[in-house]
Amino acid sequence: MPVDPAEIRSWAESHRATWELLPLVEMIQGERRQIGHVLNLYARIPVEIPPSEERSQAILALWDRLREIALSLGGLGLEGERVEVGPFDAAGRLRPETRFVPEIQLTARIVHPTRYLEAVAADEREHMRPLEERLRELGLRPGHW
Repeated sequence: MPVDPAEIRSWAESHRATWELLPLVEMIQGERRQIGHVLNLYARIPVEIPPSEERSQAILALWDRLREIALSLGGLGLEGERVEVGPFDAAGRLRPETRFVPEIQLTARIVHPTRYLEAVAADEREHMRPLEERLRELGLRPGHW
């Protein structure tokens, strides 16, 4: 899904959009195994809009934009990996690194479709660099602003 990088950079700055990439770990036969990655995208909730239908719609629009960004990343990691976006969750997130400013969070799993329960190789983390570079190119910052 293509996105306009210039438009996303402007949007990311105005909404203080950030990301984090974490290991996706599952218990398989009693053993913790990393089987992929979890990508969390965040954008600030417009607290200047009082709680209302208008703010609910603004939050949904933020999440939709984060979803566009996440889906645009498909194919930037290991060959054949796919980005699986989780369901919408309207609950605000409060993180210490952002001084507890409310944010909307999108969570996506990055997994290989045919090797789902196989452990990722140690060097596969390096294959995620193009994805991270693309997020930076789109104006999202790692961790926080």
